[in-house]
Amino acid sequence: MRGQTPPVSLTARPIPPSSPKRAGAMLVAAGVLTGLASPNATASRAAGAVSSGGSWTTYGGAMSRDSIQPVGPALHPLRVAWRSARLDGAIYGEPLIFDRLVYVATENDTVDALSARTGRLRWQRHLGAPVPASTLPCGDITPSLGVTSTMVIDPARHELFVSAALDVGGQYRHELLALSTATGEIRWRRELDPAWWNRPAQLQRAALALAGGRVIVGFGGNYGDCAQYRGTVLAVSESGGGRVLSYVVPTSRQGAIWAPSGISVSPAGNLYAATGNGASTSASHFDEGDSVVELSPRLARLGLFAPRNWLADNESDRDLGSAAPMLVGADRALIVGKEATGYLLDTVRLGGIGGELARAPVCFSQGGDAWRPPLAYVACPGGSLTAVRVGTRSLRVAWRGPSGTSGSPTVAGGLVFEVSDGTLSGLAPNTGKRVVTMPTISTEHFAAPSAGEGLVVVGGQDAVEAFVGPRGFQP
Repeated sequence: MRGQTPPVSLTARPIPPSSPKRAGAMLVAAGVLTGLASPNATASRAAGAVSSGGSWTTYGGAMSRDSIQPVGPALHPLRVAWRSARLDGAIYGEPLIFDRLVYVATENDTVDALSARTGRLRWQRHLGAPVPASTLPCGDITPSLGVTSTMVIDPARHELFVSAALDVGGQYRHELLALSTATGEIRWRRELDPAWWNRPAQLQRAALALAGGRVIVGFGGNYGDCAQYRGTVLAVSESGGGRVLSYVVPTSRQGAIWAPSGISVSPAGNLYAATGNGASTSASHFDEGDSVVELSPRLARLGLFAPRNWLADNESDRDLGSAAPMLVGADRALIVGKEATGYLLDTVRLGGIGGELARAPVCFSQGGDAWRPPLAYVACPGGSLTAVRVGTRSLRVAWRGPSGTSGSPTVAGGLVFEVSDGTLSGLAPNTGKRVVTMPTISTEHFAAPSAGEGLVVVGGQDAVEAFVGPRGFQP
């Protein structure tokens, strides 16, 4: 069963701007895994990245979601570079950095572009009225729902893509918009809602991605798993035209694609999405909940992995869907979810149920992870940041960080940065020793710092704060 629904045909409202083969192990790049990898240029980033130079144009800086900035100066000692003026809503997505600007979007449906040097507002675009939280069947985002996911930039097009929840005449609507990175001009906007779904029950939290000339948008449900929703991936042409392609998790309900770090994209352009709990209560009826699903750029299902104990995970809310499958080499992926087990997967052949290459106890994980070969850094809310040594067919915990360092990590300037409880910490990559401790603004769930232009940038509940090392701003 392919699990793919017919393409959805939705009407674009443009504001005029101006068959893939699986490559897998056939794409060879230097430095993949233990003993072969450079700490500053992984194969997954070199082949699958959107960012170049000191930019940070998607969650994790690259479609591999490896959260490492290979360019820039040392970031120790660290100091505050600037703090923005108060914004009109909370920031849930990761800030993006491109062409000397920092881009953030708020739950009030406003996109702000700030000077990377000073933090001053360069342009602002309000996309429409957000959805009042009181009108939703459940959830934990208040007082309104606007832009929740991390946006994505196509540097070649100088376009910023953003997914927004809008209140249009009292009706809930999901829209995808393309904005000029230079001016904020809206070049096109397109409704995403297919006729069959319950709009208020579908939440767009997964970071956006780019693959095959399309913007990839993942949907799950609101906190509380209420009402009738199904995990869904949509693909929209970067031009805004044509059909909207779709993949729907073949479960009767749930199967959310909600990981804040989004959907990963391989060098071949294939997608790797993690799903949440499915509805199945029978071992004889597997419905792709608690899974890693591989899709082509046109959203045909190519492969799948699920733990042997997928049914027990479904019943106890210990699914894989809380983080993206992070690509850790030319043909490997690491996934750690709420089950607290890390699974090393072969991206050429995911292996089906119980088909992992290796597994190891890690931690309860939500958010996003980072990769500096041979170590993967795993977010562990309620615990501490954990480093996992990744071999070609092995996983082993290398170290656990100090208490109070449990957030989603980013590697930059020689340190592993994370934000927890109003503190930005920088840890030594090889030992986990805390090297930097800086107070910062309050952040929302699963917040991860971004890194570019010589900055570490934190998006918070009502502002943005940037930090620099001894050499300062580095455009």
